[in-house]
Amino acid sequence: MTYAVVGDHYNGTVNCGNLFLQPDIPTAPVVRRKEADATKLYTLMMLDFDGNANGSWPDPVPSGNNSPVRHWIVGNTPGTLLRTSGYAESASDSGNKAVSVLQAYRAPHIPMVSDRYVIYLFEQTKRLDFAALSGPITNFDDANFRDTYLLGAPKASNFFVAIYVSESPFSGKPFQGNDVSKTWHQDYRKGKLTPSE
Repeated sequence: MTYAVVGDHYNGTVNCGNLFLQPDIPTAPVVRRKEADATKLYTLMMLDFDGNANGSWPDPVPSGNNSPVRHWIVGNTPGTLLRTSGYAESASDSGNKAVSVLQAYRAPHIPMVSDRYVIYLFEQTKRLDFAALSGPITNFDDANFRDTYLLGAPKASNFFVAIYVSESPFSGKPFQGNDVSKTWHQDYRKGKLTPSE
């Protein structure tokens, strides 16, 4: 998974918990998986497990009370596409019958500190007729979604941390961080990054 980072100031490849500045990743990344089975279809899911958490990186904290927040769900993605050029969301996807965009990409929106974002890739057993998603994006029941469509365990997953800044440090403008003195190191080592059970 690779973001086109605004300003190209750093590499946009998601790699096991690397950091991105929130304003630098406003558009959907390209998702590739060279190990994808060319004869299969896949469902992509991106969730935020820190929705309204009391702190975040670098301290592992319990998930927030809005968690998980659904940021992106795309079904019926051809394995051949993932193996080659990769899936890249575009405005024309809504009329594209090859893929099913259930939740269009929603860029990270963090009011303070940082949030962890996890990307899952599930292999489908057949082409699925997905129902439209309803309700808020917060407190998404990902376990029910996976059970409904028999998605099973993910074939691949990765995560990154998006960090809040008032201005990009590359803009040349002064920016401020967050006062985390009241939340820093609370609930140390109690967080997790797994789909809900």
